[in-house]
Order: sequence, then structure tokens, then C-alpha cells
Amino acid sequence: MRFKEILRLAFGLMLVAFLLHRLGPGDVARTILSAKPAYVLMAVSVYSITFLILSTRWRMILHDMGVDVPLKSAYQAFAGGMILSDITPARIGELSRPLLVRERIEMSRGLASIVLDRLSDILTMFMLGACGVILFFRERGEVVLIPLVLAIVALASAAILHSRRAISEMLRSSDRLAPLALFFDSLTAVNDIRFVMTRSVLLTVIAWATHALRVHILASSVGQEPSLQMLFLMLPLVSALSLIPVSVSGLGLVEGGMAALLATQGIPASTGLSIAFMDRMVTVAFHIIAGWRAASRAI
Repeated sequence: MRFKEILRLAFGLMLVAFLLHRLGPGDVARTILSAKPAYVLMAVSVYSITFLILSTRWRMILHDMGVDVPLKSAYQAFAGGMILSDITPARIGELSRPLLVRERIEMSRGLASIVLDRLSDILTMFMLGACGVILFFRERGEVVLIPLVLAIVALASAAILHSRRAISEMLRSSDRLAPLALFFDSLTAVNDIRFVMTRSVLLTVIAWATHALRVHILASSVGQEPSLQMLFLMLPLVSALSLIPVSVSGLGLVEGGMAALLATQGIPASTGLSIAFMDRMVTVAFHIIAGWRAASRAI
């Protein structure tokens, strides 16, 4: 493990320790232990459906690029990539996903598919988050910064996609940058990129509905009932905290953000933190169970 990775992990653990110190480790532990097992299993089942939606989205993008990957392989590779994203800053481990199906796909096309896949995530985060801020937090100016940053990233990415052919030709003229042209050539393989992105965003919206349902079920397991509409619109902004590369997979940042979000629903901060920890445990455990075999190929 490199020194920078150790620092990020240490920073995340320090954030978790700080949150536990402020909110009471005993209260958090008691809340987690009081969760109803049937509800937790239900949350896992919902997450399996989320993965089916997201792996189908990625598979459709690959199909539009002229690559056919069986659904089972795409599902396992998606889960395997998420294992690696759970231990990397800004979830860059997801870029390993094409390695897990390298016998079926060229790396340049695989990386291009991940870019389109992640862009659909960012666009959806911006749209849902902006609606959530307007509906629930329009009087709190600092919250607006998150969808604003996402909007800037989305617009910049859209501009690059629009100019992908010109960028590819420019890169090809340079000996040093010529290998990058293969990546943009893969993007040009998508004929109707507007249709592909529109469909991907719609699937992502459905996936976020299941994310919200999962967290709602986990909250219900400890006797809390947050607004499902609020979770649907605001959880994407909490998830966006994992893209800040100061800790491993947003460790501490996401948990603190979710506790703060649930606190706006009248849920005690210690209970909100417990729900965030349960969600982290459910998702990471599912990634390991569903994707360990695939992830072992890239380790």
C-alpha cells in the first residue's frame, strides 16, 4: 500500500472516530444491534436489484459500442469493480471493470464505456440533487455547491463527448499522445450518443429509486421513517462525497453526510450514523459476495 493510500485510509478512519466520539459509540452500536434482521435482508435484496439495473446499463453501453457481454459476466464484473472502488479514493477502482472481462473486450473500449457509465451517474446526481436542493434546502446556500460542481463536471464532459472526433484527430497528430486516440476512437464508435446517454440516465434514475428504498428499509429496521422522496433526491449528493479523493471511497465523509441528511428528518444524529454504517456494511458485503471471484482476476 502506497504512502498516499495509507494517509487517505487514516484520514477516513479519523473521520469515523471523530463522528463516533461526538455521537457516542455505545449509542451507535446499540442501534445497529437493534436492527431487525428481516429488514436488513430485504435491503440486501433491493441492492441486488440495483446491481441488476446498473450492470444492464453498462451492458447496453457496451452493446452500443459493438461489444456483447453476457448479463452474468457484466453483473459479476460490476460487483468486482465495486470491490476495488471500495478500497480506492474517488472510487477510481471502477476503472478496473474492463479488466474483469478482458477476454471479451478491448481495454480502450472498456475504459470508454466506463466513462459513459460514470458520466450518466454524474448527470443523474446533478439533476436529482438540484431538484432536492430546490425542494428541501433552497435556503441553505452552501448545499448548492455540490450540484454546482457536478453541473460543471457534467458540462465539461458533455463538451468533450461532443468534440470527441476532433480530439481524436488532434491526439493522433502527436506521437506522445497518440495512444489516447484509441480511447476517443472507442467513443466515436457510439453512433447516437444522445440516445445512449438519455437511456443510461433514465436507468440511473430508476437505480437511485432503489438506493433510496434500501436506505429507507434500513432506517425502518431501527424504527425510523425518513421521507422516501427526500432520500431519492438527496442521496445522490451524499454519494457524491465519495468522489472527493481525501479518503478511501469517501469513508467518513459519506457517513457524516448521511447522518446530517437524516437529521433534517428529525432522526437523532447517532441513529443516522448507525443507518449510514449499516448501509456501508450491506453494500460492501454484497460487493464481496457477488464480485470477489471476478475481482480476484484484477488483484
